[in-house]
Amino acid sequence: MTNNKTSGNKRLGIFNSLVLIVNIVLILALALSYLSVHVSPEKSWILPFFGLLYPFLFIINLFLCLYWILRKRWLFLLSAIMIFAGWNHLERTVQIGSSVTLPANRSHFKVISYNVKNLSNDNVDLIEPEIRDKILGYLDDEDPDILCLQEFAVVHPDPEAFIDSLSGRLNMPFHAYSQYFEKPRKRFDAIFIFSKFPILNYNLVKKDDVHNYALFADLIIRKDTVRIFNIHLESLRFKREDYNFISELDLQFEENENVRESSLRIIKKMKTAFSLRASQVENLSSCILSSPYPVILCGDFNDTPNSYAYQQLTENLTDAFIESGKGFGNTYIGKLPSYRIDYILYSDYFTSWDCNRELIKYSDHYPVSCMIGIRQKD
Repeated sequence: MTNNKTSGNKRLGIFNSLVLIVNIVLILALALSYLSVHVSPEKSWILPFFGLLYPFLFIINLFLCLYWILRKRWLFLLSAIMIFAGWNHLERTVQIGSSVTLPANRSHFKVISYNVKNLSNDNVDLIEPEIRDKILGYLDDEDPDILCLQEFAVVHPDPEAFIDSLSGRLNMPFHAYSQYFEKPRKRFDAIFIFSKFPILNYNLVKKDDVHNYALFADLIIRKDTVRIFNIHLESLRFKREDYNFISELDLQFEENENVRESSLRIIKKMKTAFSLRASQVENLSSCILSSPYPVILCGDFNDTPNSYAYQQLTENLTDAFIESGKGFGNTYIGKLPSYRIDYILYSDYFTSWDCNRELIKYSDHYPVSCMIGIRQKD
C-alpha cells in the first residue's frame, strides 16, 4: 500500500505531463521577455515581441504556479522562481501606491505630458465637435507649470497667432515646438513644450535627417536651469486596414481571407518600428548624458516598460510612476491592447509626488501628470 502511494505521488499522468511541458515553454518565454529589454531590436527583432507579451506571460505563469500548489507539487517553484527573478519588471507595470504626500514647505511644479491625437482632428472614434475644447478645458483646470504635448495638429489661417492665443489661455507665455515634417504654412503638426517658466534656448533632436522625434528646451525654474525633453518615438504606423484586421481577427480566421498577407504586413511594421526606436533612444541617451543641466523627459515612447527603449532611457533617469504612481498606469486606450506607453522621467536631481494618469477619453492616450521638486540631500 505504501509503495503504491509513493509511486502515485511521483507520477504526473498524461494531463499533468502536458501541463508541465506547456509550463516550461511559458517559463522560457517569460525569461525571454526579461532579456528583451537588454538586447537592441536592431540585433534581434524577435525578442521585443516577448517584451510586449510580458503581462500575459506573467499572469499565465502565476496561474500555473497556483495550479501546482493546488496539486501539492513542488513544480510550482519553476514558475515562482522565474516570476521573482523579474520582479522589477512587474513594478514597471503596476504600483500599489506611494504613501508619501506632497510637503507644504517644498518648492515644486506641475508637469503634464499628453498625446492629444491631433486634437482629435482625424480620430474617427472621437468626432464630437467640442472635443478640442474639452482637451483645452482639461488643461485649463489642471493649470500645469510645464506642458508637453505630442501630436498637436492645427490648421489655421494664422497658426502662430493661434499658438500665441493658446499660450495666453493656458497662462503659459513661453513655448517651443518642433514640426514632425515640413508642413504647409497654415498647418501645425508638432511636438510642443508650453511653460510658465522662461525658455532660454531650445533645439530639435533627430537622427539621419528623418522626421523630428524630440525637442528640448532649457527653462529657468526659479534659480535653476532645467532641460526639458519632449519626445515622440517611432510609431507602428498602422493604417485603418491594419487596425480592422486586428480587431476582426477571429472573423478573418473563419473566412481565411488574406490572413497570412495581413499578418506579415503587421509584423513587418512592428519590426521596423522596434528597430527605429532603438536607434532613436540610443541617440537620445547620448543627448541626455551630454546635457549640462538636470533633465526632465516627457513623452510618448510608443513602447512598453518592458522594452529596450524604456530600459535605455531609464538607465540614467527615474520613472515618476515607479517613484510616486499607483495602479496599473496604462495610458494607451486605442484599438490595440492597453499598455503604459506615456512617461515622465527625470534626473536624480529631482523627486516626484502624485504621479497620475487622468482617466479622460478625449484622445487615444490618457494624459500623465505629476508634481516635481528638487530632491533633498541626506
